[in-house]
Amino acid sequence: MKAFANDSIFDPMSMPFHKSVEKITDSTCLQKLLIPFYDRKRTVSVDEIVRLEGSGNYTNFFLKDGTKMLVSRTLKEYETLLDGQAFVRVHKSCIVNLGFVRKFFVKKEGELELTDGQQVKISRRRAQMFMDRIREFQPVALS
Repeated sequence: MKAFANDSIFDPMSMPFHKSVEKITDSTCLQKLLIPFYDRKRTVSVDEIVRLEGSGNYTNFFLKDGTKMLVSRTLKEYETLLDGQAFVRVHKSCIVNLGFVRKFFVKKEGELELTDGQQVKISRRRAQMFMDRIREFQPVALS
């Protein structure tokens, strides 16, 4: 029984978060995330992510090709991982990629329209931070 318990089959199950989700920079300087999705890991380029929505201990990734991925990690963990990128947390349960913002509606409560047609509310607390970030945002031109 001791030999079986020491077997390396248990190592992947006890992998800490920072090793199960990785930020990768390749030779073209595009950043990618290695995301645990079902029984494997999927590499997703950061510029493909339209928005992330949190739901308890889970995060939904919405990609520009229409793919939706549910990952068993919190939105807070991805917020710290994507810090300094083109991502802004606009609501308690939503982070958006500034490169996919089509319109910003100013009303009592702010609202965004993204290029995929979805509308996202901006909380009053985070509205000023969003305005500051969108003003300084320079989209990256790919050649």
